[in-house]
Amino acid sequence: MEILVTVLEVGAYSERQYQRQDGTTEYFKSRGFVLKRGGDTIYGELTGEAASKNRDTQFQQGMPYIVKGFWKHRTWGDNNDRHENSFYITDIQTL
Repeated sequence: MEILVTVLEVGAYSERQYQRQDGTTEYFKSRGFVLKRGGDTIYGELTGEAASKNRDTQFQQGMPYIVKGFWKHRTWGDNNDRHENSFYITDIQTL
C-alpha cells in the first residue's frame, strides 16, 4: 500500500534486546510515526533494517511524505475476542 501522508510526530529510534527460542540474542529495531491522511490519524512503525537505515534521518513534522507499508491484524485476549490493526512502514520518502 502506498499513501500520501503528513507527518505529525516522529519517535526516536529504539533497539530492544530479546532472546530467541534458540537462546541467541537479537534486537528488535523500531521507529514510530504519527501520520495524518485526510481526516484519519494513524500510528505507523518502521521496523528492522528499515528502522535502522532511518535511525538518524530527520523527518519534518507537518510536511507531506509518500509512505509504503502494510496492515497486519491480530486477535488477542482470553477468548481471542480483542482485535488490533497495526501499520508497518516499509519505506518513507519526501514528496
